[in-house]
Amino acid sequence: MKLLVEGLRLIVTRKDSRWVMIISTLFFIVVLLIVQNGKGAFEMLGLSSLSLGKRVMLFSSVLFDLKSTFTNGALVLAALGSLVGGVNLALAYTYIKTRGEMILKSGLYSGTGLVLAFFGIGCAACGTAVLSVLLGFFGFSAILNVLPYQGLEIGYIGLTVLCFATYVLAKKVSAPNVC
Repeated sequence: MKLLVEGLRLIVTRKDSRWVMIISTLFFIVVLLIVQNGKGAFEMLGLSSLSLGKRVMLFSSVLFDLKSTFTNGALVLAALGSLVGGVNLALAYTYIKTRGEMILKSGLYSGTGLVLAFFGIGCAACGTAVLSVLLGFFGFSAILNVLPYQGLEIGYIGLTVLCFATYVLAKKVSAPNVC
């Protein structure tokens, strides 16, 4: 637990890591809102009978409409997932910045391997996003309606995995360099 706190303290105290965390968290939130409300919001921009100012106001109100899009559980899941995803990316960034040069000099990884390691560490949800699209293509998404919370359980499992990945990465960032 001490290593987790030390890793989180490191990304909060480093200015560049702090900005990575803030920007990536906001990016995740905006992407989530665009995925959920983007189609309707962009349709509001196409209303030629309204002035540009009213179209932009309508666009922003539809894009940031949380009450009609998210249930309370899904909203908590989205907020926590975005925050933990931002922390995870900031930890990965800090890990690459602090250990990347040493790893390259030691010959363990080539530059390509370092980039692949960054993307492998960075986001635990990317694989599930691809998997959910593929499973939905084959009709497995209908199984989610059978679950007691209509698939919200899968999101919480994903958040738990992301929290575990963040914990492991925080330990790696704060651990000393020993073999």
